[in-house]
Amino acid sequence: MLGHNRKMSGAECLADMLKGYGVTHVFHVPAVLRKTMAVMEGRTEIKRLHVHGEKAAAYMADGYARASGKPGICAAQVIGALNLAAGLRDAWLAHSPVIAMTGGREPKTKFRKVYQEIDDVPAFDPVTKFNATVDDVARFPDMVRQAFRVATSGTPGPVHLQFRGNEGQIDAEEAEMEPLCEPQFARVPPYRPMPDDASVMSRRRCRSRSRPPSTARTRFPGITRFRSALSAPIRARAPTAWSTAPTSYASSAPRPAA
Repeated sequence: MLGHNRKMSGAECLADMLKGYGVTHVFHVPAVLRKTMAVMEGRTEIKRLHVHGEKAAAYMADGYARASGKPGICAAQVIGALNLAAGLRDAWLAHSPVIAMTGGREPKTKFRKVYQEIDDVPAFDPVTKFNATVDDVARFPDMVRQAFRVATSGTPGPVHLQFRGNEGQIDAEEAEMEPLCEPQFARVPPYRPMPDDASVMSRRRCRSRSRPPSTARTRFPGITRFRSALSAPIRARAPTAWSTAPTSYASSAPRPAA
């Protein structure tokens, strides 16, 4: 043991951290981070959605992030990493907090023309705020924290973590780690700055000088007495196109049939 650290696998660390950040869904195309997916199924309630393609995973994570305000998680193995990068364009342009996880090349297979293995990291540079590789399992805690921190803070946006191994097999390795999370970075915005005092006072002065909005009770006191007599609520009538049309042409235009 090192401090609060304990020996655990990368899969256990990643699953615990995703749970700690309140993640509810992971959109992925198998096979990627197999060990992590198995651990998530056994010790968390995170739902794993096997989608049709990598771009669909990115689009779904983007929609999840926009609807929930929480980072959307998508993942793909090294062969589909470029497709995942292509799917991040909308998230990048919309400043949507999406965390993309992919597999990466093993050092022993580099430059040996392994099937569909190329350096995918540069493809993520134009569509991410933070683009990094995880080559040591002991780096899982700080790299995942950094991913959530960057995705949600400042101007939100996508980030990318590439895990060593074509399917991210690094998650099966073990090290002394602590799955420490930062809950404030689990959604957008992570914190709200205090307003300027002068702006607040200026707004108060404007409100004090403004006239209160007129209502049926203030404009037509007779309605209030009539309502009280009938014990009936006042219902506002929604304006129609004819009631709001200018007099110049509302009177001359033919009225629509009932």
